[in-house]
Amino acid sequence: MTPGNSFGVAGRWLRGLVNIIFPDVCTVCHRPLVDGEDFICLQCLLDMPVTNFHKSASNSLADRLFSPSCRIEKTASMFYYRRGNPYTAIIHDTKYRNRPKVGRHFASLHAKELSDSGFFDDIDALVPVPLHFLKKIKRGYNQAEEIAKGLGHVCGLPVETPLKASWHRSQTRKDIHARLQNTIGAYSLPDPELIADRHILLVDDVITTGSTILACAQAIKKASPATRISVYSLAATQLE
Repeated sequence: MTPGNSFGVAGRWLRGLVNIIFPDVCTVCHRPLVDGEDFICLQCLLDMPVTNFHKSASNSLADRLFSPSCRIEKTASMFYYRRGNPYTAIIHDTKYRNRPKVGRHFASLHAKELSDSGFFDDIDALVPVPLHFLKKIKRGYNQAEEIAKGLGHVCGLPVETPLKASWHRSQTRKDIHARLQNTIGAYSLPDPELIADRHILLVDDVITTGSTILACAQAIKKASPATRISVYSLAATQLE
């Protein structure tokens, strides 16, 4: 056995030992994963509350994002986000628990279905909702950008970051009116030529009222009226 093969065997043995002591667990139910499962067990994947927004232009997310002055062409989200539901762990791990690879994985998983449906066919670039640079430094990454990377890994589209965010307070725990006020003037497009005459997919982690996405879309349309806009989020709340 050559030294290289010895190191390879030792590495696999060590990884196997680590998995026995600290097994990978399902993001949703926290049960140990078996061979062939990645980040989520088969049962939780089958039970996921999927939205299927991409299958119909007329859906609840499209209705939520309707604006006479800012047309959203297509919408897609992987699953419904419901407070207290274990699937919220996908968002929480991605956003708050320093596990951006979770968001990348689930976005890639969903991108395979979206690609098969033709969702990406006329889109030119993936544009994540930006974080203020101080928030990004504190977190270490922008979760929306990580999700966009997961999509791009499958669909082959570039991830571009032309939008900029000004400082504003977190949207968490704000009602719809407070969210709308909080996002006024929060985003800008300093160089409109970067996305002029293109069809971009705005990407975020979770959409609740839609105020953040609409603020980004309106900033784009103000600076670059000919830019076409579609929207993707990993999750979306289910409005009553």
